[in-house]
Amino acid sequence: MSKQDDAELILKLYDLRREPVMREARNWIFSFNPTSIQDVIDVLLSEHGGHYRMVVSYWDMAAALVNNGAIDETLFNETNGEHVFVYCKIEPV
Repeated sequence: MSKQDDAELILKLYDLRREPVMREARNWIFSFNPTSIQDVIDVLLSEHGGHYRMVVSYWDMAAALVNNGAIDETLFNETNGEHVFVYCKIEPV
């Protein structure tokens, strides 16, 4: 895949992050600080369950594109950082 193709996919991912409900979900996750799996279960059963699932599944999908070679890893990491933030929030639980 060419660098231009990689860049096009990264820009498409960026456009998805700009969608209004996704922005709302991303804003919400900044305030979510789970300390246990129970915190995650509780949020999944709350009105923010969709926000959690939207953000986590978005970054899971983006990482899968990188891990499977659809997007160059270096370019992805140089143009994104939020995935690290989200991972750091959920990894401990």
